Amino acid sequence: MAARIRQLARDAVKSTVLALATAPPVYGHLQRRAWRDRPLSILCFHTLGGDADLMDAWTVLPIGEFRRLVAALREDYDIVSLDQALHGPAGTRPSLVLTFDDGDIGLYDHLLPLLRSEELPVLAYIATGQIAEATPYWFDRIVNALQGPGERRIDLAADGLGLWTIGPEYGLSRCTVIGQLLNRLKTVAPDRREALVAQVLEQAAPITPPASPVGPMSLEQLREFAACPHVTIGAHSHCHNLLDQIPLAEAAASIALSRQLLRDWTRQDVAHFAYPNSNHNAELRAEVARQGFATATVLDDSLAPRDQDPFALSRINIGRYNRLDRLRLRLVGY
Repeated sequence: MAARIRQLARDAVKSTVLALATAPPVYGHLQRRAWRDRPLSILCFHTLGGDADLMDAWTVLPIGEFRRLVAALREDYDIVSLDQALHGPAGTRPSLVLTFDDGDIGLYDHLLPLLRSEELPVLAYIATGQIAEATPYWFDRIVNALQGPGERRIDLAADGLGLWTIGPEYGLSRCTVIGQLLNRLKTVAPDRREALVAQVLEQAAPITPPASPVGPMSLEQLREFAACPHVTIGAHSHCHNLLDQIPLAEAAASIALSRQLLRDWTRQDVAHFAYPNSNHNAELRAEVARQGFATATVLDDSLAPRDQDPFALSRINIGRYNRLDRLRLRLVGY
């Protein structure tokens, strides 16, 4: 009981501080200071889901929340393409870039109609392996398996990865534990990870697939999505491995293959790249530059200074259960 009271008190203090910091007089001052040197503001999303979907996945933002977020951001920002933000004329208001990673079906089902009706520019970094094989990547298969009612216990102790309890309740707590499990599995070498993923899926059974499981667009859906005039297509590798965990030659081949496939599939140039999971190093940055990309982005929840390395441009990660007031502070550097 005492711990619960302390947590409630901490939450109340945080809410009060957020309310004060995002009130017009204070927030206006913070925004003017943050924008003195006109940094780039780049947001990263992954996919969108239906408002009624009980999908506890950080990467799945309900479409209604995304609509409200865009409307709120348009009060302060001009939402533009990355190319315009980098090279276009400076406007009277700060610019904001919206990006999406991976290429999940939610971009076709939910984002594409919005782009058409709102004329909203986005940059979508497409990981091509899941589209070529019509099979979700390992992390999405786990996310799908751990949805649905009830509690699931995942025992990976024998492999040094601990015991995990997912559920039984829906909400932030389930989403958080799933995210922690995925992050733990990302530390494992790719050649060992697939066996661990199979263990998780076996222990999660019986699996009740969510109404809208996370998975890739089909090739035809990707082509229609890419044909929208408000969409810029970027590459996100073919394998979606953490590229600093595999040999550089293998990473380079994955980067090159994703770009070539996207060019073949969409008949568009592909000038921008995003490192999967943001994992990168000097060798990878040099490789992306060598292959002729114009930019590459990372996820460090920061604004991107104008003099930042174009092959390590900062982005702010946005997911399910994010609060608008907290995002507004991150957009002014807090």
